[in-house]
Amino acid sequence: MADAESAERSARELGAGTKSSAQLNLKLADDQIAQAKIAVRDGDDERANLELLRATADAELALALAREEDAKASAQGATNASNAAATNTAAANAAANGAQ
Repeated sequence: MADAESAERSARELGAGTKSSAQLNLKLADDQIAQAKIAVRDGDDERANLELLRATADAELALALAREEDAKASAQGATNASNAAATNTAAANAAANGAQ
């Protein structure tokens, strides 16, 4: 159970709960951990293990999706900054050429 809870906690700490691409998988992991706890209480260890495997996979997917969303946002920011710098350079060059 510790592996699934650790993966879920990592995903949540990285912001998976606020990233639209990762929210569903994080919710699934939460639900599966809850189901595993019920299965343990009921003495159904096999079902608990299966729920925990699913929870771990969903939490790890949520973590990966959150990281991907962050990387895309960072790349878009870098692209925008680069485009702005190129525009400013072109304007400065045009002004310098017009002044000559």
